[in-house]
Amino acid sequence: NFGMRMIGLGSQRVAQDDAGAPVGGAFARAYMRTVPSTIAAGTSEIQRNIIATRGLGLPRG
Repeated sequence: NFGMRMIGLGSQRVAQDDAGAPVGGAFARAYMRTVPSTIAAGTSEIQRNIIATRGLGLPRG
């Protein structure tokens, strides 16, 4: 989010051949991949719970 806000409205341009797209649209494409990758891997809260209970042996709750 910070990178997108820092670049501004130009960060929404994703086409590689768009001369106005910062870094060839790489920021926008990377940002759009973050949400699906989080959903595909499970939510962060679920991952933290698994690490806490199985990895660290902490009680649930």
